[in-house]
Amino acid sequence: MRRLATLISVALTLLLLATHALAGTQLPPFSAKNVPAAPDYTEHASWLSLPENPNTHPVDIFWVYPTILHDDTHWLMPPDNTQLQKAAATSLTTQASVFSNQANLYAPLYRQMNMAALSLPQKDVESLISYGMEDVWQAFTYYLKNFNQGRPFILAGHSQGSDILIELLIKHWGQLGVEKNLVAAYIIGWSITPDDLAHNPALNMCKNATQTGCFISYNSVAPGKQSVAPTIRTGGIVTNPLSWTIDGGFVPAECNIGSVFFNDDGTTTTVPHFTSAQSKESGLVVQPADMKLVSIDLESFPEGVYHFYDYSLFYENIKQNVHDRIEAFTRH
Repeated sequence: MRRLATLISVALTLLLLATHALAGTQLPPFSAKNVPAAPDYTEHASWLSLPENPNTHPVDIFWVYPTILHDDTHWLMPPDNTQLQKAAATSLTTQASVFSNQANLYAPLYRQMNMAALSLPQKDVESLISYGMEDVWQAFTYYLKNFNQGRPFILAGHSQGSDILIELLIKHWGQLGVEKNLVAAYIIGWSITPDDLAHNPALNMCKNATQTGCFISYNSVAPGKQSVAPTIRTGGIVTNPLSWTIDGGFVPAECNIGSVFFNDDGTTTTVPHFTSAQSKESGLVVQPADMKLVSIDLESFPEGVYHFYDYSLFYENIKQNVHDRIEAFTRH
């Protein structure tokens, strides 16, 4: 049975998590005192990003950052922790930059769960992630009521951010009254399955490069590594970011405008034609031209799982696609 995005009481969370110690982690047993205060989205401090001038672009982007919490102290990210805020902000200058130069960027802080929780039983994961889900839902509804002003918008995230987005959309999409304003939803680094679509027929996958109001999803892996990728769900529908189709066709590296890698010193390395792409067995199979550029995340994910590079591998193609979908939306 699919995971539903529901809040579970702190007492039940205590009972579940106290009995499951993670091997190799120094995290203390989870308890009510470990739960940070919820963000107050009426306060500027509860947002990772708010545009200085919301009229800079005719379109908004609502961004939910990926998992940046992997310490031995917090089960849930305290929204007021400045060090973790800085880590979350790196997603704005890397992944979200494909959108931010084309749309007004809104990004809430939220109580995301520690990546270590992925080793816990599913019920425990649901308990922890429910706090972040509630936060993102409160932020999104606050954004719609107070910031959006009827503008077209893009939804996007990565990893845990995408997981939270798709769960909330399965539960609420089609009931908000703003669905006609969606340019597209980039649910990257997580899977969308036929079961998800069956639970909410208002959701539909993008089938070409200029369709609007639709959803995009993929997880990058080396050939044969689909089964070890923790973000790939059985039956996941894969969007090929070189063709923007879901037909499973192979697209050669010549169609890759440019992969962009972000260096520690703030510079970038752009490599045209870096990888081909093909949907196979619920994953996006890629074949990078230079393995040195895609090797730094092997400690977090199994070798051959390029989760960290889902945006980088297709950066220029995503950027172009955002432009094309916005243009297509404004023509309608």
